[in-house]
Parts: sequence; C-alpha cells; structure tokens
Amino acid sequence: MLRCPFISSTHNLTESIVPKVMPSPPFDISPLLADNPLMVTKKKQTKNIKKLYAEATYGIAIVLAVISLAIGIYFLLTNLIPTTLRKDRIDAIYASLNIGDDYSLVRSDVFGKKRVYEWDSSRTYSSSKSYTHNANVDVTVADLRAKIEAANFRYFDEPYPGSTYTQLHFKSAKGEYVRLTVSSKPRDDVLTGNTDPTDAEIAMDPNAGPSNVTIKVNLDDNNE
Repeated sequence: MLRCPFISSTHNLTESIVPKVMPSPPFDISPLLADNPLMVTKKKQTKNIKKLYAEATYGIAIVLAVISLAIGIYFLLTNLIPTTLRKDRIDAIYASLNIGDDYSLVRSDVFGKKRVYEWDSSRTYSSSKSYTHNANVDVTVADLRAKIEAANFRYFDEPYPGSTYTQLHFKSAKGEYVRLTVSSKPRDDVLTGNTDPTDAEIAMDPNAGPSNVTIKVNLDDNNE
C-alpha cells in the first residue's frame, strides 16, 4: 500500500482526505422537540399574541363604529333635522297665504338651511316665490296684503313709497318676516336689461297689469 509521510501509518490516503459523515439518529426525535418546554412556551406565546391582536382589531372596529354613529347623530341634530324643520315652517307660511290659482308660479327658491350673507353675518337670504297676476299693480297689492294680514302677519313698513314698484314688509308674532314686491310686468319686460331706454319707455305706466309678484319669507331677520 502507498503511504504518505505526512499521514499516520494507520490511515491510508483515501481515509484521511474524505471526511466521515455523522450517522442519523436511530429514531424520530420530533416528538421530543414537541414536548420540549421551550417549544411549548413559544407556541403559547404565539397563540396569545394572535388572540390579543384579534381582540385589539375587534375593539378598534367597535370604537370606529361608535364614532361614526356619533357623527351621524350629530349631523342629524345640528343640520338635517333643523333644516327640515325650518323648511317645513317656510312651506307652512306660504300655504297660509292662500295665494290662489289666479297667481301663476314663475319661479320658486324655498330652502330650510340658514344662509348667511358672505359679506354681512347679520343678514340672511330669504326663500322666494315669484308669480304673475293678471291685474294692475294696485289691485294685486291690495289683494295680497289682505291675504298676508289674514295669515297673522302685521304690516310695519313700506321702504320705497312713491317708487315705480311697491314693496311692503310684514312680521308675525313669532318673528317671521314676509316681503311683498309688486311691479308692472309690461314695464319690467321693456326696461329689464335695457341699457338705453327711450323717454317713452321710461314713462310707461308703472301700475299697468299684468303684475310681477315676489313674496319672500325669512325666519331670522328683515335685513335683506
């Protein structure tokens, strides 16, 4: 046998160079690992962490649901319900005037939300309805004044006496305001948007019918 001077005489060259492989255990040790106290503790810790995570997630979901419900209730109490109640009051005021079928509705802008002027917080916008009435201005004013006063609104002001149109202000005992404005429709049709009216157009009879009518209702003030 060939021997190497650097290797023990009891080993041949092949045995010295090739490492020995550790033999496999003669039985399955996984049951022993499973019963190991350290492994059992780690599994319990993992299970507890998962349980805490699930409980925390559920708790957060409950909190978010309660917050959402509270926000919804707050919105109902501070916006939707008051706005609906205000609009109902305004609709009731218009209904109480008993305008009649001889007045043709042209435009309606009725709302419940309190709309404050952008440049003056002491003033609010009014709900408004516009009509035409096949009668002269003075006849229309007299008819509508009687209807408004019959609805328990008291006349208290005419801000532009002698003008080419008539405007009257009324107030109820509840602090609600009604503004009535009546003008001549033929005259309005000619002069509205007319930047260079003739003398004859300016001199048109401001009492001639049919009449344009605007009735405004305000629950807050008469500063419009």
